Amino acid sequence: MKFLLVLFSLLLCWMGAGFAQDTPPEASAAQLQSQSQTLEGTISQLDPLMVKVGQDVLPLTHDGNLTVKLGDLVQVFQTLDPAGNTVYYLADFVRWPYLLGLTLLFVVVAGVVGKGKGIRAVLGMFLSVAVILLMVIPLILAGWNPAFVALLGSAGILLFSVYFVHGFNWTTTAALLATLLTAAVSVGLAALSMHFTHLTGLMDEETMFLKQMGITDLRGLLLGGMIIGALGALVDSTIPQVAVVRELAHLHAGHDHPKQSWQSLFAASMRVGMDHIGSLVNTLVLAYAGSSLSLFVLFQAGNTSLKGALNMEVVSSAIVQSLVGSIGLILAVPLATFIACMAYQYDRLPAPKEGEGHHHHH
Repeated sequence: MKFLLVLFSLLLCWMGAGFAQDTPPEASAAQLQSQSQTLEGTISQLDPLMVKVGQDVLPLTHDGNLTVKLGDLVQVFQTLDPAGNTVYYLADFVRWPYLLGLTLLFVVVAGVVGKGKGIRAVLGMFLSVAVILLMVIPLILAGWNPAFVALLGSAGILLFSVYFVHGFNWTTTAALLATLLTAAVSVGLAALSMHFTHLTGLMDEETMFLKQMGITDLRGLLLGGMIIGALGALVDSTIPQVAVVRELAHLHAGHDHPKQSWQSLFAASMRVGMDHIGSLVNTLVLAYAGSSLSLFVLFQAGNTSLKGALNMEVVSSAIVQSLVGSIGLILAVPLATFIACMAYQYDRLPAPKEGEGHHHHH
């Protein structure tokens, strides 16, 4: 498994270098002046509206959709009007500095509270994002099957999120096997659900633009999104459940107790797993409901019937994703418990080391 992790890391670096080489060279300043471009600046005057970009103070055209104040960092869209004059439109606020600050706060909190494992979790998260940005998305844009690419990327994400964060041992191996098997079942169930509900993947403006760009396998793209979206929740169920089995297996170690049978260990561990299932499924459903809250409000305000809402693809796809993910979570717990019990039965589940314990991975 260490070899696979190193191999996948080298593959990711190679693809990232190739992706960077494929990026077109920057245009010259003269070329940029003759083309539309997006600038960043600070609001320096409100009436009339002016923005300071570098050393220049430029007049802004404002449609009234954004309420700004002095000192706001904004995006400015520069283009040419029909007469050939350069005009500047207020496009949006600049958000990346604040997102960067929030990310740094997250890293600090993870490092202080989680210590070494927290830092590894943060690095694993960034590596997982790198897999998506440097491998999954470029391969999809290159014409590869989105579902296959998502499966390939998921394997890399699992290697980083499980072995890199939690270490190379039988505990993480059992969790990884359970996650892979449950993911395979979830993929099959999602594909069947998409077939019988006739989901096309054409749900919003973004997918319409992708179709115009030549990406026609929108159903594969939807399935790939379901695969990647379920991974975090699956790992969050298998890792803690295997840790529960390990703790219970070695609870009386060194007290002259005979080795318990895997059946009794399975039953005891599943009693803990039942509570875990309830909390995880509730969390997953609430996460999908929260992300679609504005859509639900729109349906209610428009007096859309329940049947009418369910027949809309954007709602149907969210329900399929939520239910398939929940079924995967439920199946992952007994599967992870069984694999861990078998590992214990054959003396492949050692006692936890000092400082190890029950943990979650998001």
